[in-house]
Amino acid sequence: MTDRITTAQISCGVTRTTEATHKIITNNIHLSAMYSGQIEGVGPRYCPSIEDKIVRFGERDGHQIFLEPEGIDDPAVYPNGISTSLPADVQEAFIRTIPGLENVAILQPGYAIEYDHVDPRELTPALELKKLSGLFLAGQINGTTGYEEAAAQGLVAGLNAARCAAQQEPHHFSRSDSYIGVMIDDLTSRGVTEPYRMFTSRAEYRLSLRADNADLRLTPIGISLGIVGQQRSDRFSSYCEDLDQGRRVLQSLQVTPNEAARHGIKLNQDGQRRSAYELLAYPEQSTTSLQALWPELVSVRPRVQKALETEALYAVYMHRQTADIQATQRDEARVIPPNFIFDHLPGLSNELKLKLAAVRPANLAQAAKVDGMTPAALALLLALIRKHGAIERAERVS
Repeated sequence: MTDRITTAQISCGVTRTTEATHKIITNNIHLSAMYSGQIEGVGPRYCPSIEDKIVRFGERDGHQIFLEPEGIDDPAVYPNGISTSLPADVQEAFIRTIPGLENVAILQPGYAIEYDHVDPRELTPALELKKLSGLFLAGQINGTTGYEEAAAQGLVAGLNAARCAAQQEPHHFSRSDSYIGVMIDDLTSRGVTEPYRMFTSRAEYRLSLRADNADLRLTPIGISLGIVGQQRSDRFSSYCEDLDQGRRVLQSLQVTPNEAARHGIKLNQDGQRRSAYELLAYPEQSTTSLQALWPELVSVRPRVQKALETEALYAVYMHRQTADIQATQRDEARVIPPNFIFDHLPGLSNELKLKLAAVRPANLAQAAKVDGMTPAALALLLALIRKHGAIERAERVS
């Protein structure tokens, strides 16, 4: 919905700790809550305190600090990179050894927190507690860290709490359509041993989970759930129509290698005609460069041009990935009933029955991740799920 940024932008500053900074911190390390034994919890792996940085990376002569303005009309600055649990007087001393901060006033000293969390494997993919229906949890209580992670869970928990109150079925996000789905599946199927942070590397289908196509992946889901307003829905429909039209134009325009060569585009001399859409997969080509061949491309809107250029670039890889995505979606759709009794499954080892009963996977995709699960055991479980579903349907009919 944002066409351009109109809010005034303020630059961040950047500075570094110094040897003097490190000396003050080292001399007072025993006063840090993290190092004195007052706090025993494991902190976020990728967001260490300044004490951690100095202890773990002692060979470094400085650590970068981003000076982030708190607001347009707010003189406060957040120094990102020196989180600490040292006493306030030690913070007052070491902050002034950092270039640019010699005369600052500390408005809020740094502090450490230690929080408890539930085992997220006790939650359904809707973020509802398995043992207490109607109660939904989101954020750090589920073992995560980070603003985006908490916000994403809040959306899912709030959506499903509303659906529960309206006596509607919960919505489960898929690993194949969103990072929200990846995060929730990781949490509810694997649990956590340290504060969870969402990284692109956690997603096996990250080529399709891109920022440029997030609206194409998720807005239709939002519309089907009734949580997208009319203005956004209309604008999305219009964008999809423009995208389809632009794609059709690009796919209809074709050129031979010889014709392309006359316009400075080098292709394999194989006699094969290629569409403008296929040419966009070449890193050096864009809708702008192809206008020399096809002037009519100037009519394609800039936002649509950019989207189709990205889509075409990834198209060959996405074609290979499609079958894997469809297989994952099929397994996620094979729901294991909440009342399914794993103890009575014939053909499975007692160890695997115990693990399944403890984890209580929500679907076949989650069951596949249970430690010790084999393809043979998974096939047996699928057969029994189908049988269980057939029995339930027969009972409803009778």
